[in-house]
Amino acid sequence: MVRFLFFIAVSGLQAAFGQTPKERYGGLAVGSSFYTLRDPTVSPLTYRGNPVLIGLSYEKRKSRSFSGWSLTGDLGKLHSKNATALRPMQSTVYRADLFYNHNRWLSDESDRWRWFLGGAWRWHNSIRVTEQNDTGMISFLIANSLEATGGVERTVRLGRKSARLSWMGELPLLSHVIRPSYLNLYNYIDPQNDFLGERLKDARIVTLNRFPALLSTTRLTYPIAGENQLRLTYEWSFYQYDRPFPATIGRHSLSVQLLIRL
Repeated sequence: MVRFLFFIAVSGLQAAFGQTPKERYGGLAVGSSFYTLRDPTVSPLTYRGNPVLIGLSYEKRKSRSFSGWSLTGDLGKLHSKNATALRPMQSTVYRADLFYNHNRWLSDESDRWRWFLGGAWRWHNSIRVTEQNDTGMISFLIANSLEATGGVERTVRLGRKSARLSWMGELPLLSHVIRPSYLNLYNYIDPQNDFLGERLKDARIVTLNRFPALLSTTRLTYPIAGENQLRLTYEWSFYQYDRPFPATIGRHSLSVQLLIRL
């Protein structure tokens, strides 16, 4: 009886929204990123490196829309070109992004170019640890952003199978950004010191002009056995936070993702 009632409820919801799920996938991605980073709270120099990338995802495609969640992260070393044996000038970067997007199809499935438009939420966490710095060992940028998304998809023929080639762009419209205090000086000695409260005081709610950023994602999705898919993804992102504590980051990543049909 419980299963029967659950089935009726789900059927009713699908009928109310007027569309049924066509495809659901869970994904696992591995790859590498390339960073170019300048963070004056740690050093005036530019740091570069190739952290390892790993990610988990869930996505759903319908006849009129598609949506999905993803959790991706980078872990690795960054170096300055001025590094020496006495001055290693290296940092460890940790990145974790939680991302949700929902897009509506603007074109029919039969169209050669299928355009889409929607919105997204991204929780970006970038932490940099520079052990050789006494006063600026830890630096970070945490941003919760509401974004506009859009792009295009088309079907391409690869061998005997049809693959999907797509591009999606993200533009943050409104963001809540947290950066460290000037020179990264924290009061670790006073037990009454409110570390979290200090960080929240440093936070700013900013619009696109104060937090210019762009993320571009190009994907090639190829069907494999068992209704599963293999995806190659190239991602390019850039953001610049100007005041009060500036940071500039450019990032490229290339990853391979296995999508399992659910």
